[in-house]
Amino acid sequence: MIVFFVVFLAALALYMQNRSITKGLDSVKEDHWMDAAIVEPDEEFHIVISLKNTGRGLIPFLRVSESIPYRMDLLMESGYIIKDSRGGKQVSYTTWLRPRQEVRKYLPVSAPQRGRYFLQELVLGGGDFLGLSERTRHYNGFREVVSVPKAAPEQAIGEVLGGFMGDVSVRRFILEDPVLTLGYREYTGREPMKMISWTQSARGMGLMVKKYDYTLEPAVSVLLNIESISDGCDEELERCFSLARTVCSTLEERGIQYDFATNAVIAGAMSDLSTMSEGLGQRHFEGILEALGRATYSVSRSADKLLSGAASAGYGSARGRILITPDRTALHPQILNRLREVSGGNLLVIAASEVEPW
Repeated sequence: MIVFFVVFLAALALYMQNRSITKGLDSVKEDHWMDAAIVEPDEEFHIVISLKNTGRGLIPFLRVSESIPYRMDLLMESGYIIKDSRGGKQVSYTTWLRPRQEVRKYLPVSAPQRGRYFLQELVLGGGDFLGLSERTRHYNGFREVVSVPKAAPEQAIGEVLGGFMGDVSVRRFILEDPVLTLGYREYTGREPMKMISWTQSARGMGLMVKKYDYTLEPAVSVLLNIESISDGCDEELERCFSLARTVCSTLEERGIQYDFATNAVIAGAMSDLSTMSEGLGQRHFEGILEALGRATYSVSRSADKLLSGAASAGYGSARGRILITPDRTALHPQILNRLREVSGGNLLVIAASEVEPW
């Protein structure tokens, strides 16, 4: 009887051993993601690791290894952290799962530099019934987070930007813009000659003057150029992205509508973020922040094409233009003068090379 019982236990152990080796991880569903899509530099967020037991049996042992993306900071100190010779970090821990149980672990991290960060490989290991071997599985679900550029100090451009916005706000009342014409009325003799519409008067209805809309709020186009003929450095381009953020943030604070265009290649976006139509509000601003976070150092079109497109947009002198550029080497004077002319003189050029570093 004892021999039979020993043989039965041995057979059961062999069955459980074989089953745990071949199907030990079949009932485990793993996943990992980040609990934020767009983050500020050095803002804390989490890498979330999820393990779920979809079966009815107990899973007594699981080993999990998560590699922290390059340039991302891990905001925890623990014996679970493994560092390699290249400075990379890996978090490794063990756990177990009851039937139908899901366990999540949150790893606090931050992304100190502007750009895109991708989750790397998640390695899941399961031990056999007797603890003699371990079976591993690799999971490579695509996940990313975008870190936006840091804001430039307001004192770096605050004075010149404030003066420019004042000019945009009042200039329209000094030099009326035909784009804002609501209609026409008869000339009374009290209007200045520049208000006379000669095309309407030539129709035989007598002298006609333009009727303007003075209630339309001023607007601004923000242009970000990253093309440079000189041997520029990445630091100047990063300052351009920060300056663009500060300019857009200032426009938001002052309630001035603006659109945005850049010739930087925007990587990984679901839609074209290189141009953003006129708008205002948190959603509009966040879209531009995402574009600045995804922007690369590659040029999608020349500075000439970027400025020519802005000059031919047809907004008229009610709209100011703010051009942010690493330097002035790629800006042709003729195209720049044309943009200044269609803007009614309301053109501000901010060169990162001319701004005091911070």
